Amino acid sequence: MLVSQPPRLEHLYATVGAKGKVVTTDFSFNKEYQTKYELNFAKMMQTNTESKKSRTVRRTGGEAVAVVKKAVWEWWSDEDEWEPFQEVDAQLLEKAYLAAETPFSTKKLSWNEGYDSLYIFDFTVMTQVNCDSKTSRKIQRTAAGGSKLFGHKDGEDDGYAGAVGFLSDKIGDSKVMFAGKFEPSLPAAVVTAQKKLGAQSLRKQKKDYGPIVSKDEHGRKCFDEMLQNEKEFCGEWVVFYHSYSSAALLYEVQAAVASVLFRFKAEFASLPRLLCAPFHHIPTAKRMLEEFPTWKDQDHNQAFRLVGLCGTSSLLAHDSEAPAKSVFLAGYSVGPLKGVLEKLLTSCGVPSAKIKKLAADIIALAVKSGLDCSGIPGGKKCKSGRSGHMLQIFLRRELCDEYVYPSFPFGVPDKKRMKPSLSKYLTEDVKIEGQVRITLNPDVFLRATTARMFTFPADPTFHKNRPDFQDKLKSLLEPILGTEAVRVKAAKGIFGGDPPDWWSSEDQSDMAKMSKGRYASSSLD
Repeated sequence: MLVSQPPRLEHLYATVGAKGKVVTTDFSFNKEYQTKYELNFAKMMQTNTESKKSRTVRRTGGEAVAVVKKAVWEWWSDEDEWEPFQEVDAQLLEKAYLAAETPFSTKKLSWNEGYDSLYIFDFTVMTQVNCDSKTSRKIQRTAAGGSKLFGHKDGEDDGYAGAVGFLSDKIGDSKVMFAGKFEPSLPAAVVTAQKKLGAQSLRKQKKDYGPIVSKDEHGRKCFDEMLQNEKEFCGEWVVFYHSYSSAALLYEVQAAVASVLFRFKAEFASLPRLLCAPFHHIPTAKRMLEEFPTWKDQDHNQAFRLVGLCGTSSLLAHDSEAPAKSVFLAGYSVGPLKGVLEKLLTSCGVPSAKIKKLAADIIALAVKSGLDCSGIPGGKKCKSGRSGHMLQIFLRRELCDEYVYPSFPFGVPDKKRMKPSLSKYLTEDVKIEGQVRITLNPDVFLRATTARMFTFPADPTFHKNRPDFQDKLKSLLEPILGTEAVRVKAAKGIFGGDPPDWWSSEDQSDMAKMSKGRYASSSLD
């Protein structure tokens, strides 16, 4: 393919030189996909880093234009704001970034003299990890003057948090929710074949946790446990992974509420979606795909954020946007979540006079338990600096195509993995990879018979304390869920209308309790 150079390519050429290499997503044909392309100006070759397909390029039309505003490198500080790197460090990072060297490992940093710690920078998800202290920080690359070149955008989990307040006065027909009983229908031959193929993430894939997780004892243990879960569930279930950070406290509160009202197994997992009103309009992935073409902002659209979850179909594949082994420690979001906990409590029917104190008590408990709450006013950063969490989501194979679709970045449908279906793709003996979008309908994801979820905090302290934290969190919720009258009010807020006939106003938390061995088994028989 012979083309004349657009200004952006000319800028890259002027920046790295005639013998340089650079990786970019900045092509007009690539806006929907955000695939990374390597440009090798010494060989004048353009290579798709995912498909590995290469094309010839040509530069015509005179001398290179002057380099525009130089890149500025910044790190997310303990004061929850972006701070610039020292010039010498920024130059080192820029050189590695333009050479597409990721992960990039170095000890040669201005603040590291006398310590000799190894730092790993992952430019795919823009994180920095100290391999000695295990501290993880987010970084970003901006242009002088503040316009962002590459770095953390608002994550989809804090996007959900920001949209929660939209639901506080919404109502709908709750009768369309929670209909029918699931009946397993998977042929025994399919189950046998899938068990023989084994863990979804290990099919045609080496057990490689990447340089950051491999160097971390807690990270390795979490990944080992997730793969063990995959081995147990691979017959009847498909698995997906969702990375989050900023919205962790909201997910935890929703799990505790769901434990009391709906027998949700909160001791094993947080709950990303609880409020039902938006699912009246978009209950399934099929319905989401019908709506998607109308969303100019794609999966940043509020309608998506209220019902949808971004995920990947492998723990180990190096997918293009948020690979699990790259984002586990630091998570994938940055941003303050002012007032969202209060809005969530309002949506759950908490009396306005009790919201402020209850929110403060919840935040204090979370901080004491080691949960990173740096994005929430009144909260604090956890000592390890690890704000990441991984949610492992198992879904019955029969329900996969109803609630999940394969996607490229920004939720653009991946039609190749849709032929004939995502569920069929996930049964094949191939290297499983690629992003997905999940319609996390409470109808399915609150039920242990249809979905099973496990939370893995990157911070080892909170990982250890989480079961006790959930018990204490339910005790804090006693004033708003301790009587039948307030439970009915909370259920109305959650359902967006009168609760369905099947719902019981009794406290369900004792009945929600289940042994880890039984919950971690693929069958509840």
